[in-house]
Amino acid sequence: MADIILYNKPECPFCWKVRIALNEIGLYANLVDSNAPETRLVWEPLNPKKTVPVFVHNEVIIYESNVILEYLSDITGELIPSIARDRVFPRLINSYSDTVIGVGLKEVIFEKRSKDEGSWDLNRIQAGTKTFWESILYLENALGDGDFFAEEYSIAECALTARFGLAEAYGVAIPDQFPKLRNWYSRMKKRPSFRATAPENLLFERTN
Repeated sequence: MADIILYNKPECPFCWKVRIALNEIGLYANLVDSNAPETRLVWEPLNPKKTVPVFVHNEVIIYESNVILEYLSDITGELIPSIARDRVFPRLINSYSDTVIGVGLKEVIFEKRSKDEGSWDLNRIQAGTKTFWESILYLENALGDGDFFAEEYSIAECALTARFGLAEAYGVAIPDQFPKLRNWYSRMKKRPSFRATAPENLLFERTN
């Protein structure tokens, strides 16, 4: 397979889930720092939204993370179930991760990132944490007794692993009242793709 280029930012959850997906299916990508001035001149013209990730594979250029995951599934036959009805739920969870799970978590991360602890807005952090905890109740119930959010590892795991990895790194734990979700996340952290793709500055020791 021809070289894949991924313009990305290490802590971006949309980029991280793509890196996880690539690792899980065994595809190598040249990871390019999107913040470097010289690379901005390359990737920004490729994306009218001026955001990352930007994925390049031969003549194929994709700038939406969910479409990247769909494309990776199309070319490998992995990450999304083959039966139409079984494909729906992991897609919905992937969307839920982007549009709901990330809302409260974003408030916490944006408040803590690049600030001294003494200058944190604790009300913003508490409100963001509360919103995050409220949003994961659905996941606890949706997971049920399964090992994954589909019959096998899927795009849902890629998306949620990145979100929960960032949550943990910024001090937002999964409460004890969600035992199924806590066990699920523990299993995801043990997969080689977690440590292989996690941002270097977030490579904490709590991976077992």
